[in-house]
Amino acid sequence: MATANVDISAVVARARDFGFRLGTYEELKAGVALAEELMNSKLASVDAIARMNDHTGMTAWVTGDPVEGIFLTLPLTVAGEEAVRNGTYSPADPDLAHLAKQGRDVAAFYVGVYAGKTYEARKSIMTASAVMRVDQFGAFRSYARGATADGRRSMESLGFQRFEGGLPDLYVQQAFKPMPGEVA
Repeated sequence: MATANVDISAVVARARDFGFRLGTYEELKAGVALAEELMNSKLASVDAIARMNDHTGMTAWVTGDPVEGIFLTLPLTVAGEEAVRNGTYSPADPDLAHLAKQGRDVAAFYVGVYAGKTYEARKSIMTASAVMRVDQFGAFRSYARGATADGRRSMESLGFQRFEGGLPDLYVQQAFKPMPGEVA
């Protein structure tokens, strides 16, 4: 599996175009509570999410003031992608060896959750998901779990397909651009 580096400052700037910012601890508390309410299930703890974000530099995104939406994206190392594919990845508390550190040696992405309370927040999430996938992350496979019927429908609308094996209810979207430095 090939890897590439991701320019976090470019990701932050592009996310800002859609009203997203890396969340503070307090904003993450609000976003996690919102997502848990909307999904009627527990997510990773705020402490675990903050730890993931500190390690990756690009995991915990929020929108709105007060927070109306949350988007968790985790850049994976080769070992992390293998763990997702074979079912040993722990979404709520991943081994830091599974997460790319500060945009270095990224093999794939895992979408932990995206949830919006308002129509505008949901629209921002879906638009940012589609545009940033093409602009920033098209060279990487992307994985997500279909936790809800709405989530499965939205992932399918973004081109995700069921992945047999790995984590339960796993979906994948294949890369559609070469890695930086690769020939198409």
